[in-house]
Amino acid sequence: MISYLKDKIWRRWARAHICTLALAFSLNSTWRIPRDAFKYGGLSYGLLITAALLTVALPAVLLQLSVGQLSQQDPVGVWKAVPLLKGIGFVRLVISYIVAVCVVTYLAMSVTLFFYTLNHTIPFQECTEFLEVEGQPPAEINYNATQCFNESFFAPIQQKPEYFLALSLVVLFLWVLFPFILYKPIKSLKSIFYILGPSAPILWIIIIFSIGDKNSLAWFSKNEDWSNFLRPEIWLKAISQALIAVNVAGGFLISAGDSVYCTSDVEWTTFIYVGANILSIWFGMIVWFALGDTDTGSTVFAVLARTYNFTVEKNLSTAWAIVIFATLCLSGVISMVSLLYPLYDRFRRLGGRIKWRYIAIGSSLLGAGLAIATLVDHSVLILLEDTVLPFLVAFTTILEICAFIFIYGWKVLLHDIEFLIGRHLQRFWIWALCGVPGIIGPFLLWWCITQFLRQDAWCQPPWIATGLAVALTATIIIIIIFAIYSIARQVQYDIIGKLKSSIQPSRHWGPRDPIAHYYWLMRRDEVDPHAPRTRYHRRNLGQFSGTSSAASFSKSQEVSDNLSETKRRTNSDDWLYKYRKEYLTQIFYIHYPNRRRSKSLDWPKSHLKKEKRLIEQVSSSSLNSTLNDSVIVVEKGNGVASKC
Repeated sequence: MISYLKDKIWRRWARAHICTLALAFSLNSTWRIPRDAFKYGGLSYGLLITAALLTVALPAVLLQLSVGQLSQQDPVGVWKAVPLLKGIGFVRLVISYIVAVCVVTYLAMSVTLFFYTLNHTIPFQECTEFLEVEGQPPAEINYNATQCFNESFFAPIQQKPEYFLALSLVVLFLWVLFPFILYKPIKSLKSIFYILGPSAPILWIIIIFSIGDKNSLAWFSKNEDWSNFLRPEIWLKAISQALIAVNVAGGFLISAGDSVYCTSDVEWTTFIYVGANILSIWFGMIVWFALGDTDTGSTVFAVLARTYNFTVEKNLSTAWAIVIFATLCLSGVISMVSLLYPLYDRFRRLGGRIKWRYIAIGSSLLGAGLAIATLVDHSVLILLEDTVLPFLVAFTTILEICAFIFIYGWKVLLHDIEFLIGRHLQRFWIWALCGVPGIIGPFLLWWCITQFLRQDAWCQPPWIATGLAVALTATIIIIIIFAIYSIARQVQYDIIGKLKSSIQPSRHWGPRDPIAHYYWLMRRDEVDPHAPRTRYHRRNLGQFSGTSSAASFSKSQEVSDNLSETKRRTNSDDWLYKYRKEYLTQIFYIHYPNRRRSKSLDWPKSHLKKEKRLIEQVSSSSLNSTLNDSVIVVEKGNGVASKC
């Protein structure tokens, strides 16, 4: 039995980290970060993004995994902890959607080149020109990848509409396909990761050991690359790419805390998850620098251009280009699934079992339209990648961490994480979380100021400044709208009370399982005994009698020995009923000799004074009884006294 349980635990651990391996080899490490490394330098940018992963992404991963596993909610539902800032969850979903629009464009281009290369050889016929010289055989001239793509796939619509139409159909097909791939989100997500998790790294290892050129790694570090540290965009781009690479930006880890990592230790999973991403990022950069030393530029399709140029220069078989394009397609599927899962998780919680799928298809059609718009003009894609996304990711991360540390409370958050892992959490995690806003904030401010003060911004259309202004305005509007909605839903009677209530955790915050929720509340009450009670407490023993425990004896036992029985008040809920019954019995014995009603109008006047005196005696004896000794003496006919 014990061995079976151990095997089950190990199987769960292995399945969770196969998913970690798949997430590590998404397009973030095989496309987006290598593209930035071409621009800023491989070694310098790699060191910078590693520092960002360790200082910024590591505590952010722990935060999202913890709140996701504790609450078992989506990126919006987790804000029941601080209802006032519920809009941050919706901003996370917007970020995930924007990244998905960019990624599906890369995936569509990879799929198109994959199928196009199956029927054509590299170099493409459209990218080859023969120069005829008298007396000599025709000379073959091959365009480089940038010129080739600009003359074919990225040509203006008026000149070659067939390429644009083909790309648009692929984009539309992919967007509509993913709602059916994630028809059962959790099961489909795990199945895709179980298959692609081992497949993607194996293919990349085969590629680098088969066609990689170690001499090309000389371009991995150049002296002029270190001067890029004086530019603010490299710092902010490294921070934002680190947060996107570990899936913090879109809130995937919050939803994954209820599915992929629901039984994992959040502390150790954080180390493994970030460590796997660090290794995959370095591996991805080394692979792409080993696949050619030509200057392919830093466009958004730089990795495709490098693949084409390397195949032509090394005179490789077209099969290797097909393998590279296929591997990029696998990485793109991993990225799209991880980006759409938090969106579909939110739709599923809102729309029910059937309705959410219609919402997902509608969002896919909208995303397809936006992705096709980026194909018309690549400057829109560059604006999203280099301006809008870095700002949104950095700004939202600052707000999220400040909300949980300073509003929800770092002590409460610490004890929540300890409740999940079952042991004490090292305090350096809290210091790291507190330091994240201090790290991101200065670089974000420096970058924003330089973007508005650029010299060339005065003679060109202000697209960057406009993109920043639109992103900031949209973020603030979303947060304010949902803050007003959360305040209006509070049940207090005045605006101050509603505002105070909106920054306190909702009664629905916490584990969904009733037993786990009870123990979680009990632990919080033990940690902070002065906080308002969050669960029902039974009355303490001796609360009515004034004694501290059942072992204490009241003073009523010191009365005379002629009292045969002493019955003390107890902590029972029916004490008032028993006391009232005994009181009515007493009144009955007083009025029994006259056999008349107690409030009858036909009482003889001779009995009024006597009865009034007896009632006053009974009332005074009842009022003089204390909480420690509540004794009622009833004299029976045989002279025996009974004490109640």
